[in-house]
Amino acid sequence: MPHIPVWQFPIRVFVLYLAVMLSLRIMGKREIGQLSVFDFVVSVMIAELSTLPMEDTEVPLYKSFIAIGSLVLFQIIVAFLQIKSHRFRHFVDGEPSVLIEHGMVKDREMKRLRYSTHDLMTQLREKGVANIADVEFAILETSGQLSVFPKADVRPLTARDIGQPVKTEIIPLPLIADGVPVAKSLGILGRDEAWLEAEMKRRGYQVTDVFHAAMDSEGHISIDGRDSSGGKS
Repeated sequence: MPHIPVWQFPIRVFVLYLAVMLSLRIMGKREIGQLSVFDFVVSVMIAELSTLPMEDTEVPLYKSFIAIGSLVLFQIIVAFLQIKSHRFRHFVDGEPSVLIEHGMVKDREMKRLRYSTHDLMTQLREKGVANIADVEFAILETSGQLSVFPKADVRPLTARDIGQPVKTEIIPLPLIADGVPVAKSLGILGRDEAWLEAEMKRRGYQVTDVFHAAMDSEGHISIDGRDSSGGKS
């Protein structure tokens, strides 16, 4: 095995890190937040391929790039086919399984999936449910996550239940992040940094002293100063 200078290893690690990160970005957010069986296999194979040039120095980096790129292309093609064909999506990912229906556990389905009562109770507790009888439906998704729908009489009251009209809310716009004005939010609001500095000064802050500031749908600004557990508006 040829000798490779030690200083080349950090370079290889950095290059492979960029390649894996770019691959995951190309494949989409689904690969990170909701892994199916196929997605999991692809992710494991990418991780394995990225380590080969580090374990065997005779393997050039470009071969790993070609292999990883081929996997990414294969995954994109499969994802496209899943969108176009329900039958193909069923073949690759399978179908969600109903484990609880109207407060009753479907034990045959659990046995088919080799899914124990302990697994079920663990995931129910993670969803804040302690009693199976309180569950209208519990569905095991293809990603392995359990979707839980409580019965109507144990669900928290909503504004719709009591006929209370509510205003449409929007996600608060960040104005300052780690002491730096967020130009995109200011553009959406039609404001500039001079306005922001004036607003912060009026509240006793300098922009650089603010860890996070945001404006809600009512126009109220919440401010979290550096080294401070509270904020004011």
